[in-house]
Amino acid sequence: MLSPPLPPALALRPYQEECVQCVLSTYQQRPQGGRALIVVPTGGGKTLMFTEVARRLGLTTLIIAHRQELLQQATDKFRLADPTAVVGQVGAGRHEWGAPITVASIQTISRPEHLKSLSQFGYQLVVIDESHHAASDGYKLVLAALSNAFMLAVTATPDRLDKQRIESIFGEPVFSTSILEMVEQGYLCDLRAIAVRTTTSLDGIHTQGGDFKTSELEEAVDTPERNQRIVRAYQEHGKNRQAICFAVTIEHAQHLAEAFLTAGCGAAVVSGETPREERKRLLQEYARGELQVLCNVSVLTEGYDHPATSCIIMARPTKSRALYTQAIGRGARLAPGKRDCVILDVTDNCLKHRLQPQLLQNALGLEIRNGESITETRQRLRAEATEGTSTSEQGEEGRKVSNASHFIASHSPSLGRDGSIPDCS
Repeated sequence: MLSPPLPPALALRPYQEECVQCVLSTYQQRPQGGRALIVVPTGGGKTLMFTEVARRLGLTTLIIAHRQELLQQATDKFRLADPTAVVGQVGAGRHEWGAPITVASIQTISRPEHLKSLSQFGYQLVVIDESHHAASDGYKLVLAALSNAFMLAVTATPDRLDKQRIESIFGEPVFSTSILEMVEQGYLCDLRAIAVRTTTSLDGIHTQGGDFKTSELEEAVDTPERNQRIVRAYQEHGKNRQAICFAVTIEHAQHLAEAFLTAGCGAAVVSGETPREERKRLLQEYARGELQVLCNVSVLTEGYDHPATSCIIMARPTKSRALYTQAIGRGARLAPGKRDCVILDVTDNCLKHRLQPQLLQNALGLEIRNGESITETRQRLRAEATEGTSTSEQGEEGRKVSNASHFIASHSPSLGRDGSIPDCS
């Protein structure tokens, strides 16, 4: 189905157009019951891509997410692309079934009374945002009820600590790209790693659900000494940058915010317990630059965008590559005047754990040295590779010359005392 072009402000980047075409091609092969998975880093425009797929296909569409912020983003993007779009919402007390496009909360539609409604409206395209959550029971019920629809799953991080592979649900990605590729192409800002070493030990902490046990982790890391060390690191490496700080618990976030305030840095806490209007007010203050640091617990890892954020403080140790990558993605978006994003990797002592906490270098699979950015690391590695190749070539040439000299010496006749060549006949 032909659709009018997008407004200039929403024009697709080359990789986004490639992704959309991959999904459309997969749909053409199996429009009913087909599935497609796309993996694109935070800041890569996943919402724009899946709304464009839906717009071009012109199908009755259901978009599912686990957070209200994600549903609102999808609604806003649809209306930017097509101001006449009719978008219904199911969740947060609203039950607007029957619209051509419906955005729905998984917590609502997975209830028995709503599962019956899903099949009545004949959804032809189902989009699952942040689809790494789709291995949970609620999603399984909904996907089973919509088995005849074409499923488009989107995520920045397909990894799960429980080792369940979402590829077993949606198949291997039809399109994927990485933070490293998008930084190199200029679509995400550079990330700079700073190790903030502490004297805290994580060795006595047990593992629960594949990550550090929260109660034990909080007891170990929520200390005045460590919190003050984090504030000093921010003042040294992140001064004048807006920062998002990830904490273990609400109490930990509160103690960190207090330490920042004591040091003269405007800080506040947002969590799942923050009343909706208060959270909205605090996020607006941060967006206006009135707050320097937002300390949070699990609410800003997904569905929150403030491109001016240029410092991420990982005060919460985690073994989860998905959680870590989601967190640093909050600082990866481009913004006017933004050179890079500093990642303060709070590094505790951890000698006995089989699985180490995530740091930028192992999350990205890149040998980043302390203080280096992604771009600087890649330049260094290329230079080292070039130097290594040159040295190897010189060594090989030297060996060839040496071997040739040895061959000539061993196969040449010996000279006489007067320099003449003896008669060997």
